[in-house]
Amino acid sequence: MKVIICGAGKFTRHLLSRLGNRWQITVVDLDESRLNDLPARFPIVEKAVAGDASSPVLLDDLEIETADYVLVLTNNDKVNLAAARFAREKGVRHIMALNNDEALEKKFRELDIYTVVTGNVVGSTLYHYLQDPRVNVFPVARGRGEIVEVEVLREHWLTGMSVGGFEDAKWLIAGIFRDGELLAPDFDTVLEEGDRLILMGKRDFFRSVCTHLACAHVPFPMAWGSGMLLILSGGDEEAAESMMEEAMYLAFNTRVAHVIILRHDEGPNPRDLIEDWRGRFDIRVRITFSNPLKDLPKLCREEGIGLVVLRPLEKSFFRVLTSSEMMELAHALPCPMLVSRRSMPYKRILVPFTKAPRSEMALETAIDAAEELDASVDAAVVLEPDFIHNSNGKEKDPLGERFKRVRELSHLRKVSIGEVSREGNPVRELTALAGEYDLMVVGSSSDEKDLFSPNIGELLTERTPCSVLVVAREPRP
Repeated sequence: MKVIICGAGKFTRHLLSRLGNRWQITVVDLDESRLNDLPARFPIVEKAVAGDASSPVLLDDLEIETADYVLVLTNNDKVNLAAARFAREKGVRHIMALNNDEALEKKFRELDIYTVVTGNVVGSTLYHYLQDPRVNVFPVARGRGEIVEVEVLREHWLTGMSVGGFEDAKWLIAGIFRDGELLAPDFDTVLEEGDRLILMGKRDFFRSVCTHLACAHVPFPMAWGSGMLLILSGGDEEAAESMMEEAMYLAFNTRVAHVIILRHDEGPNPRDLIEDWRGRFDIRVRITFSNPLKDLPKLCREEGIGLVVLRPLEKSFFRVLTSSEMMELAHALPCPMLVSRRSMPYKRILVPFTKAPRSEMALETAIDAAEELDASVDAAVVLEPDFIHNSNGKEKDPLGERFKRVRELSHLRKVSIGEVSREGNPVRELTALAGEYDLMVVGSSSDEKDLFSPNIGELLTERTPCSVLVVAREPRP
């Protein structure tokens, strides 16, 4: 195949390095020094001609009408237009040109010239990277359309939604890549976490997709439920009032819609403490005479509870919870649990961070809460001596690896996340660090023997001087 290429820049050289022996190439460039090494480096270059690529005389001498392809790749858009026009007049069927001047785009289109707008390609790539680095965007229809590949993530809240529920007038789902296979979806196909959606639409439709995904974001604590459950324990009226104040602060500054107050029959009566809540929330007071641990999960599910607030557990809590630990209760509940120490307002939030999934979920929960409470979020990584000395040889840069994911989440959520590093005993370092913060958000998993296995989570919850939000369950589907 005979090809005439106008311009010997980096695009041409990259192309020549990829073409095989079946091509016969002629390269034209005004700068002779850019042509000298081409025949030696690329045997498929039969001619290297110094001259003005927009000159009809030069192009005529090259018998441009015999070319199968003409590629006009100079850095001058007007030269590219002139050369492309001449090639079209000579009957060349396949012509492609670089163009960065939007004012000339119409003229290229009138000539039916396929154009590559390098500025748009780079700008579009940068834009989409800033929106979500895990999204792939491919231009189609000569740059007038796009194909977008986006993963269904938990933070997008698409899991369980049908294709028909997500499609929009501005795009359609052309395919779903799932478990190594490309599926052709129909209206009722249910989206699953980990699916990669192949969306097709007009250029820049990804902005609409971003808006749609952002609108689908659920504010804290709505991902688990719209209600708050406040547990009053013990006979200390002052402690009960303190808890009520912290719960009221959260209720008024988040998306809580209703409140249930659970108290023991011998506990303080909150009636006089909730007058300020009347008219703003649906408030119900319930009295319990038995072990509440058995009934709490069921109550939370039935009432749509998104947050449970309680004091640090004591041996005498409800007189029957003598053997229960805080983490056991947290894992029994279907929503996060706040251990109240009246450290509001929450202006600084600390999140101990590891590579464990619950740790990541805790950080995302902290971001959600910070958006509602106008607070800042810092992620803390504590390296123990084994990591510092790299004794197992598995992780060369533990700080870099952990903070890499923190930065990805910061990038995705468009929020600033502070980074704090310490070395030593995790419990000791984190509890000391927590003195500078108003709230700690801890991710806990019963089956992950990492920094936040339940026993260490228990120690953090007991010893941390500020309030602690424990996240042990994923949001409800």
